[in-house]
Amino acid sequence: MKNKTNTTISALKLIVFFVILNFSGNVTAQSYSEQELQTKQTVDKFFEYVGSKNPDKIASVISENVDWYIFESKYMPWTGHRSKRDQISELFKTLFTYFVEGSDKFEAQSFLLRGNQVAVFGMVERTVKKTEKHFKMPFAMRITVENNLITQFTMYEETLIIEKAFQ
Repeated sequence: MKNKTNTTISALKLIVFFVILNFSGNVTAQSYSEQELQTKQTVDKFFEYVGSKNPDKIASVISENVDWYIFESKYMPWTGHRSKRDQISELFKTLFTYFVEGSDKFEAQSFLLRGNQVAVFGMVERTVKKTEKHFKMPFAMRITVENNLITQFTMYEETLIIEKAFQ
């Protein structure tokens, strides 16, 4: 028993040594460029407006000409390619009508910023009005911002999970 205790203590000392060694180097805080800060502000506004379900405000942070894509599904008329700001407003008006009011949970959990591009990772859950089926799934987005407007948007989601909720 004593030998096992000594081995455990030695292993713990070794772990502590490596933890201290790992943290003893230069520690620097993440710093962002002005462009990255503006990009993040635009994306934050986008999520704020999506959360308030305001299609016109959502469209206000979208460029007049946009490269917008959500994988197409016959069950979800808001999917597919879009290229104009007014199409995005209509897209969200349509999307919001398909789900039970108050069942939405749309959470952006982490952001990766580089220049005017951001990757967003999060979770979404909703209940489909027609079937009353609830779904929850992860999502990822790739967004490009120019002049404080979203010029490119691609949504990556588990389309099959949503389609099952519609059936």
